[in-house]
Amino acid sequence: MNVGVIGLGLIGGSIALKIKEIDTNTVIYGLDKDMDSMSYSLSKGIIDKKLDINSINNLKYIFIAIPVDAIKSEIESILNKISNNTLVVDLGSTKYEICKKVVDHTNRKNFLAAHPIAGTEFSGPSAATKNLFDNKVLILCETEKTDQDLLSDALKIFDLMNMNIINMDSIEHDKHIAYVSHLSHISSFMLGKTV
Repeated sequence: MNVGVIGLGLIGGSIALKIKEIDTNTVIYGLDKDMDSMSYSLSKGIIDKKLDINSINNLKYIFIAIPVDAIKSEIESILNKISNNTLVVDLGSTKYEICKKVVDHTNRKNFLAAHPIAGTEFSGPSAATKNLFDNKVLILCETEKTDQDLLSDALKIFDLMNMNIINMDSIEHDKHIAYVSHLSHISSFMLGKTV
């Protein structure tokens, strides 16, 4: 199996390591705009080869683990270059704007919106670990718009990653994540005001 990972930070690097553990025959192609991250990922075996963004039609999965604004600007171009058998999985932290961007794309069925609720205080490929996703929640959005055979295969991979799947509408997802994200800031602010 050939897998592409775009964005070799904590999430992307951890995806690569876990998939390599699940299937040792998998070849991981990686890409990051930071050359230090690329070099580190290649030297440590997080990825096997550099990904050529213009030659991605032989990949089974492409995981996109870059900032949401970058996903929004790149997603259509990526979907334009894939084969019918490729599933593009966006791992961004918000979903509605990304889903809206691809709603009318010819290859919408080859797209899956996913948000792993996982992380640490560290970043970059040096922080990547194959156990990052153990017993963590993976929120999937608009799965009814994804090809069901491709989705079924992806669910098997996520299950082998020991992730717990939750399905949500993209608007509902963003609303819930906003509440959770802002709650800690509000609590800190109020505590500070109280003191």
